[in-house]
Order: sequence, then C-alpha cells, then structure tokens
Amino acid sequence: MTELPSFDRLLWLAENAPEKLDALQKQLSQQAIAESSQTNQANLNGLLHDLEKRLALCKTPYQRCHLVSNLMFQKLAILNQVYSQPNSFLNNKADVVVLRKNSGD
Repeated sequence: MTELPSFDRLLWLAENAPEKLDALQKQLSQQAIAESSQTNQANLNGLLHDLEKRLALCKTPYQRCHLVSNLMFQKLAILNQVYSQPNSFLNNKADVVVLRKNSGD
C-alpha cells in the first residue's frame, strides 16, 4: 500500500494543489478496494462511485468533510446495529413480488 505523505504535506496539497490531493485520494481508494476480498469489491466500487458523485456537488472542503463524516457515521451505526442485534439483521428478509406481464399487451 502507498504510504501517506505527512500531515504537513497533505495540508500543503490541499491548499496549493487540490487536484493532486484528489488524485492521491483516488489512487489510495482504488488500492484499498483492490486489496479487499473479491466479494466486497463490487460493493466498495459502488460506494466509492456514489461518494465521488456526492463530493463533486460540494463547494467547500468543510462540506466534503461533513459529507464523508456523515456517511461514515451512518455506516458505523448500521454495523453497530448488526453487531448488537444479529438476529434482527438475519431475520430481516424482503418479500419478493412477482410482476406478471398483462396478457393483453
């Protein structure tokens, strides 16, 4: 895994070369996904795609930080619920409704 630059270097990139900081973030995200289990990669790629779309709408670094913080909090809350109430999670199943095509169409 790529080693993170020092905090001071990251701060300098944020202030002077935000496009390089974004490129570093994308590189590290892709690396982390590639090193995850095969079964998790599609889910992580989808999550990353969604995050990038949301981050593109942010106008300030504070908004970006707030967005990521909220997303992490939501995921952590779900993980906590699954961990503390596993039976509730395992018993939560969707009802599948079969849609039939109209014979007149």
